[in-house]
Amino acid sequence: MVVNVKKTGILLMLLVLVGFASACLSSDSNTSSQTSTESPKYVDVNGTRIYLDQIHFYMYGMKTCPHCRHMKEWIPEEFGADSLTYYELVNDETNSELFGQLAQLTGITGVPAIAITYNGTIQAIFEGEFNVSATPEIVATAMNANGVILFIGGEWYLLARDNPRSETLIDALQTIFVEHESVDVQSVLTKLKSNSTG
Repeated sequence: MVVNVKKTGILLMLLVLVGFASACLSSDSNTSSQTSTESPKYVDVNGTRIYLDQIHFYMYGMKTCPHCRHMKEWIPEEFGADSLTYYELVNDETNSELFGQLAQLTGITGVPAIAITYNGTIQAIFEGEFNVSATPEIVATAMNANGVILFIGGEWYLLARDNPRSETLIDALQTIFVEHESVDVQSVLTKLKSNSTG
């Protein structure tokens, strides 16, 4: 179902760490070239243009979680007030049910659980905090790998879009995060098992 990609993981981890270090050392945390007068603004990541206004975040979190509060502040600071859709889990039955489905399909049990989309298409999912400044690099890496990057329990994975098993899971994750709707977990799991033999 999920392919562990060590090379991609190491590259992404380096990007996240370098991005975090540059954010700490400089008020301009973007190490890629960014236009200052063009609208919409974009970042060039090794020849791939990532338009910042096409990036959106979807987050399941809890008001009691300090990591969730931090990410709820940091994302809008970096990408604007309308860049985040937040789903509160405390005392919300619908959000809790959807988060339970996410847990069954991916193993994510911690919050924040954050999906990054580009132009409405899911590109990456993180369990826990990450360096938001590195988002253009994360999106470009996912697009160039033609997959969805998962960071779960300290491990990096790639769901390849051209793999039927991965495609089934990507569709379910898109529904849970972006459409904010329930999926039939048993049906998804059955499809994943049947696609694994063919």
